[in-house]
Amino acid sequence: MAKQPSKKTNTRKADKKGFGTFGGVFTPSLLTILGVVMYLRFGWVVGAAGLGGALLIVGVSHVISFATGLSVASIATNRTVGAGGAYFMISRSLGAPVGASIGIPLFLGQALGTAFYIIGFTESLATLVPGIPQRIVSSGVCVLLTVLSLKSAAAVIKAQYFVMVLIVASLVSFFAGSGAEPPASLEWTNPNGESFTKVFGVFFPAVTGIMAGVSMSGDLADPRRSIPRGTLFAVAAGLVVYLVFPFWLALNASNQALYEQLDIVWKIARFPLLIYVGVWAATISSALGSVLTAPRTLQALAKDGLAPSIFGRGYGKSNEPAAGIVLTFALAMAAIWLGDLDVVAPILTMFFLVTYGMTNLVCGLERWAASPSFRPEFKVPAWVSLGGALACFYVMSILDMAAMVASLTICALIYAYAQRKAFGTTYGDARHGLWSALVRAALLRMREVKYHAENWRPNVLILGGDPNKRSHLLRLGGAIVQERGIVTYAQLLTGTVYDQAETRERLGEAVGKDISENFPTVFYRADIVDDVYRGAVTVAQAYGLGSFTTNTVMLGWTGKPERRTAYVDMLRDLVWLDRSLVLVRHSERFKKSRQPRMDIWWGGFQGNGGFMLLLAYLLSADEQWRGAKIRVLTAVDTAQDKKEAEKAIRRVLASSRLEAEPLVFFREDRPMPDIMREHSQDADLVILGFRIPEPGEDVDPFFTRMEAMLQHLPTTLLVHRARTFEGEPVLFDPQRRSLPPSLAPSLAPPSTHPPATSIPPDPALPSIGSGNTGGDGAT
Repeated sequence: MAKQPSKKTNTRKADKKGFGTFGGVFTPSLLTILGVVMYLRFGWVVGAAGLGGALLIVGVSHVISFATGLSVASIATNRTVGAGGAYFMISRSLGAPVGASIGIPLFLGQALGTAFYIIGFTESLATLVPGIPQRIVSSGVCVLLTVLSLKSAAAVIKAQYFVMVLIVASLVSFFAGSGAEPPASLEWTNPNGESFTKVFGVFFPAVTGIMAGVSMSGDLADPRRSIPRGTLFAVAAGLVVYLVFPFWLALNASNQALYEQLDIVWKIARFPLLIYVGVWAATISSALGSVLTAPRTLQALAKDGLAPSIFGRGYGKSNEPAAGIVLTFALAMAAIWLGDLDVVAPILTMFFLVTYGMTNLVCGLERWAASPSFRPEFKVPAWVSLGGALACFYVMSILDMAAMVASLTICALIYAYAQRKAFGTTYGDARHGLWSALVRAALLRMREVKYHAENWRPNVLILGGDPNKRSHLLRLGGAIVQERGIVTYAQLLTGTVYDQAETRERLGEAVGKDISENFPTVFYRADIVDDVYRGAVTVAQAYGLGSFTTNTVMLGWTGKPERRTAYVDMLRDLVWLDRSLVLVRHSERFKKSRQPRMDIWWGGFQGNGGFMLLLAYLLSADEQWRGAKIRVLTAVDTAQDKKEAEKAIRRVLASSRLEAEPLVFFREDRPMPDIMREHSQDADLVILGFRIPEPGEDVDPFFTRMEAMLQHLPTTLLVHRARTFEGEPVLFDPQRRSLPPSLAPSLAPPSTHPPATSIPPDPALPSIGSGNTGGDGAT
């Protein structure tokens, strides 16, 4: 009697401080592993597949189970594991949406497991008491277990010690018995049995018990210590039993007997009554474990805002998730009335394979990404975890491809919902590290691969001031790049770092968030410079990493006379840094017509023409410009020039597969600004090439000519291609590029490109101006 108060005190202590390794992890895991499948279906497994097939199934299952156990151990020793078990570990590694997409199926699997074990209990009872109404009995057992689980988790944990003793006694009885009709020799195969995939699907739930202990993480005194040890020891103990058990079955019964007699374990055992006691104890304790773990998984989801808040509330001193227990009861009852053991087992297998696969994937990716924050005490090579993940998904595919697709589709739908529900919720998870590792690997690979002009993609750097006043630059930059490259808006802050550092940080958070919401494809950065023009050159040449750098700079057209010289110097430096230029002269005169129109003023392919055509093509794929009418215009002096120009333009357009209309006009001694105004003032966008004044050249005439052309035009892109930009490989296929010069005079070889600051018009086309027009390199 003196010891009794001490026991009660210890119980209260356990309730308060949590359970240890043996009671909280090892015992529930092993009891779930050595459960209904071992007693009621393992004889059928050996009979259907033969001893060799059964051992292969046991081996494959435990490879997956061990890999998952190792991954669980590694994740658990890296950070404190909170309530929710596998869901908690996955969500804190790959984010809330991924955690939800696995946590909800895991909860459903655990709830379904409750029904699975209760059905197993009733089926074993039916062998002793034939004719009992199994669904009614199962329903009654489900009610009793639910009531017991509502009382206290500690009571269930204490009961499991007694259950363990009963299971050990039943195993002793089994191995002490012998078969009435043992086979002449071991039957390693069964040609007339069932397919490997069907037998595997029935057996695999036997090794899903490792999540029973993990899911109790919120009730453990030291999850980081208990989960790895308890899980791995339970898997090892289960493996020993499942390797010895089939040998004893095969030694004491033929394949036919094992296949046909589901009660063969009772017939082999020395004391059959102990088998009944063992299977009842195992199924009831496993069902209780599922009733305990499923609501706790749901409770963790609710606390993260990924399930209704009512499921996150706890009741009593032990914070029992009563609402979750009730929902688990309802789902278990539905499964009891809708299916039997052989129907529920494959569904349960799919749910747990998804969970196992994602747990392995999380650990493998964390290890591969080499994040400094992932420093587990229990280290597992990345290939072990990734191999386990691959095995899980492969086994799913061979078991039932349709079920695999369905389960992954459900996970994807849950992910999409959680992605919106979580609003970017993050837990310091591994996603950033994983993407960083991928970017690093890609950059290193890019360094090893020689660049080819065909691989050109638009990586645009927008240089501007307040983006709220430059939304047109954001729209145009995003329209050009879309999903093909990178577009970055760099806001230049003039002043000292000391004065502007806080402003830069504030803008990075506020403006960066606003831009990411309104322009998802645009990145934002704020840079501090002494002078806006010299700073623009510095930012342009410093932006990027390795071979992944910006190749195009977009900025606004200046209208301030006092800034002209510095502006031109900046443009010249950017070109010599091998950046293409897109200067945007914005106009509010946008028609917003059903079919927008782009006008390209053409001076030949050899200068800026290739880049101009490419910009038109890129823009035409954007939603705003989709279906736009594209016109290629130029002006000539004679009828012969007009005939040759039309022919050359059509040839270029056909070769580049760009749908556009060529239009050639007679100059008739009219100024080029007048011609442009006449034909393009009602367009939505004009693309125009330009030539940068040489060093030392007076810049005022350049601005005078440009302003004369621009004043009557809509929004205009002034284009100047980079010195080494090659339009031919991007626009034309190899056959077109190899045409003889006589057939394709406008397609000049890349090696003949002169420096971009002094590109002459293409000799195949008449110049659209005599040095003062603003055509393709003729300004």
